[in-house]
Amino acid sequence: MALTSDNDSGATTTAVVTIRIPCGADSDLLTDAEERLAQAAGTADVTIDEVYSIAPKLSATVVTVGVTMEFTTPTIDTEIREHFADVPGLESIDRIH
Repeated sequence: MALTSDNDSGATTTAVVTIRIPCGADSDLLTDAEERLAQAAGTADVTIDEVYSIAPKLSATVVTVGVTMEFTTPTIDTEIREHFADVPGLESIDRIH
């Protein structure tokens, strides 16, 4: 019989966010978006699950993506918005699941 533990010290959440990626970024849009979202406080991992829109603008491209984020500590929905405050170029958080 295999033993498993439910004592996971982190939290996983999904969200739909809109983020501005400056023109001339070093990598492709989705990689840059992941790197920016990874700057959220307490983030362990970021995965972009779905692209909802890509809107080129004069000096940047605005992308709306569905993401799965893993945090290093247990996090409730209201705290997640605080974690996103560190993300450069984040325009909006459309949904948190």
